[in-house]
Parts: sequence; structure tokens; C-alpha cells
Amino acid sequence: MDLETQRRLQREYFESRVRSAHPIEIVTMLYQAAIDNLNAAIGHLKTGDRRARALAVSRAQEAVHELLVALDHSVGADFTHTLASLYRYCLDRMVTGHATQSAKSFEEALSVLSTLAVAWREIKDRVCETSPSEDAVPTPREEPRQTINHPYSKYRPDSEMVGSRGWSC
Repeated sequence: MDLETQRRLQREYFESRVRSAHPIEIVTMLYQAAIDNLNAAIGHLKTGDRRARALAVSRAQEAVHELLVALDHSVGADFTHTLASLYRYCLDRMVTGHATQSAKSFEEALSVLSTLAVAWREIKDRVCETSPSEDAVPTPREEPRQTINHPYSKYRPDSEMVGSRGWSC
């Protein structure tokens, strides 16, 4: 299997995993993406690879931005406003870290995100109650596809979004 085919299959698997995931699982995936990319940015800062660092910082920022825009301020407004402030702080630290080549700024954002990620993983474990065997072999649920007017549909090549996922894990 060539490298391009392997990457395509990995991307398809990940997309399938996201489509079938519980919303809380998606939140934990976003935290993990931000954390992994911030760690990569710190590594690239040490090696001097500016391009790779810029890409890692951008990916971390995208993940945190998704967390920020996903907040529903109509429910638990105090909590969501606090989370929004923490996300904005992390985004600020990422920009500062990248602009000033400061590992300390990246680590400050990493500290906040890591703390929040632990809490969200605990919530996911309680809500989803997955067993080790379920985690070992992911089985995405097949659901009928339907065309809907979704704000992110323009980013999908087929302009279709998956129908309701439901709230089960």
C-alpha cells in the first residue's frame, strides 16, 4: 500500500469516527488535537522548524476555536462564559508563543487545556461508560445521509451532512 493510499484510508477512518462519535467524544478529540499540536509546536520551536511550528500552532488554534464556537451560552451561562474566557486566553498564549518564539507561552496554554481535557475525559467516561473491548475495535454506526442546510456544509465536497447521530455513545 502506498503512502497516499494509507493517508486517505486514515483520513476516511477518522472522518467516520467523528461522524459516529458522541458530542462529548468530539470535545475530547478537539482537546487532544490542541494538546498534541501544542506539544509539536514546542518541539518544532526547539528544532527551529518554523514552517512545522506554524502548522502545529494553526491546528491547535483551529481545535480551540472549534471548542469556543461550540459553546452554548444559553445553557449554564456562567460556566460557558468562563470556558470561553479560558479558550480565548489559550488562543492568546498560542499567538504570543508563536510570535515571540516562547515555549513558556505555549506551555501556559497547554497547562489550561490539559487540565480541562482531564475533566472532559472523566465526563466522557461517565456518560459513555465504554468498556475496554469497545475501545479496542471501533464500530462506526451507519446512518442514512440526508442533505441539510448546515453552516459547515460548504466545506464538505458532497455538500451533505450526516443525519442526527443521536446521543448514545
